[in-house]
Amino acid sequence: MARRAALTRGDVRWYRFAQPDKRRPVLVLGHDSLLRSSGEVPVIPFSTQARGLPWEVAVAPDEGLRVASVLKPEWIRSVPVGDIGPWICRFPAHRWYEVRQAVIEALALDLPLET
Repeated sequence: MARRAALTRGDVRWYRFAQPDKRRPVLVLGHDSLLRSSGEVPVIPFSTQARGLPWEVAVAPDEGLRVASVLKPEWIRSVPVGDIGPWICRFPAHRWYEVRQAVIEALALDLPLET
């Protein structure tokens, strides 16, 4: 697959996480202006291991990753821009709402803080 020159929100790229993890696809988040100017980029990793969590976003092989995978918003990370690897595909735009909802649910942003 061809590598895109600049990071764009919605790109799916390769990223090598520190041991004991491995290289895996990640979904690039953030405003494009942030991605052009920051040394770090927020990403959500994909996994082939579904655990049945309500916020996992399933992605079919024909949506660009070639294997059935799940987006894992509970693993959201900020990683160095320079370490982001080659472009894999573009996350389907019509599924972006699911990503938004998954992040809100996984991070409990829809729940009030207890006092």
